[in-house]
Amino acid sequence: MEKIILKRTKIVATLGPASSDPAVIEKMINAGANVFRLNFSHGNHETHLKNIKQIREISEKTGIYVGILGDLCGPKIRVGKFESGFAVLEMGDHFFLSEDPLCVGTKAGIGTSYPYLTKDIKPGNIVLLDDGNIMLEALYPEDNRFYFRVLAGGVLKDKKGLNMPGINLSVETITQKDKEDLRFIIENELDFVALSFVRRAQDVIELKQLLNGADLRIIAKIEKPEAISELDKILDNCEGVMIARGDLGVELPVQTVPAIQKQILKRCSDRGKTVITATQMLESMMENQIPTRAETTDVYNAIVDGSDAVMLSGETAAGKHPVKAVKMMADIALEAEKAVGAVNFHYILPGVERKLEEVMAQCACEASYNACSKAIVTFTHSGNTALNISKYHPPTLIFALTPFQKTCRRLSLSWGVVPVIVKDMKSTDEMLAEAEQVMKRLEVVKSGEIITMVAGLPIGFVGNTNFMKLHKVS
Repeated sequence: MEKIILKRTKIVATLGPASSDPAVIEKMINAGANVFRLNFSHGNHETHLKNIKQIREISEKTGIYVGILGDLCGPKIRVGKFESGFAVLEMGDHFFLSEDPLCVGTKAGIGTSYPYLTKDIKPGNIVLLDDGNIMLEALYPEDNRFYFRVLAGGVLKDKKGLNMPGINLSVETITQKDKEDLRFIIENELDFVALSFVRRAQDVIELKQLLNGADLRIIAKIEKPEAISELDKILDNCEGVMIARGDLGVELPVQTVPAIQKQILKRCSDRGKTVITATQMLESMMENQIPTRAETTDVYNAIVDGSDAVMLSGETAAGKHPVKAVKMMADIALEAEKAVGAVNFHYILPGVERKLEEVMAQCACEASYNACSKAIVTFTHSGNTALNISKYHPPTLIFALTPFQKTCRRLSLSWGVVPVIVKDMKSTDEMLAEAEQVMKRLEVVKSGEIITMVAGLPIGFVGNTNFMKLHKVS
């Protein structure tokens, strides 16, 4: 392992034209990126496959095994293309939206990707374009078009988003394109899949059925108001959520988003579920080399409030300074973690069933804290031991020693977990010796200091966490 930043908060970096060069990917890994997001709303399978191969080759080279998240685009509704690339809409104008995606746009109207406009929209409904910058009031349908009055105008460009807050949409959450992308994700053994525009638990259940047993951790994107009221049921069926503040802030009044973010963080924390906070975190770094003070505070507070991971979108996909954006986010995370200390350490998780492995994880965290242990070290084949310990957000780092690269990648999104490749162990004596060697090599402990060891005996049996030892390093 060449370089490692010993931070607890994980960083998800989106790949795109600004960051697909192998040299840039390697620099982002060394700057602190833990997971790379492939956005299936953009690019094609050929481009994504190239990025997957590059990431895995660089992981082998550096010894830092980062995860890959495939983000399904879902039923994102967009306008089509204009004759001139844009149209200026002014307050009071009449403007139509068509169900025909090939309807070329003019100042009078434009086609959309949504075939149920005239079915779902009613007179008086509000429709938002371009992330809420343009507001339309529904007037009347005519054939396959709906006519609107412009309430708030602006410049509307090709392929901008269309939101219909408060309207019950007829479209399925998982589209045909999503199913094709999911097959690609499974074939190429990605580590995580994010489902966009989740509205109910059934959406996640359908995705699980499509996975057909594939080893992929599901991240449900919370960007629709309906998902908030169904959050507990959604959490029952996924490994974590992404707070996608972009569409959430369009579907709901923007001033309510901070409170909703805190609510989601708290409910996920109680249930030991992973939370990624995303969207516009360091937006100004699309152009600038340093973020605004407000952005810095946003990232800092998201971490203090309990985010397991924070995400960069356009900042790394299309921004001018992708590596600096990752480095800045890592620096903010380290500062936030200093302030948090043991504040976010959960002595008990009210929403987690008390199985044996959960009790062992909790005991390991408490013992480590009370003994002033320098690290928690787990030997794991599946990664489950480290995952269970991570839920409690202990103040010490969790080092997951495993012989499997897939397990390292699976743990790349888990708060506080540092995955390390080691040889397979045959005995507890081997485990203890290897733990000491790895901890000293990473300069985590010195002779005479304590580490907390956690494993399952007999060694190699999955789901058998039953061993813990407070070990003084020789």
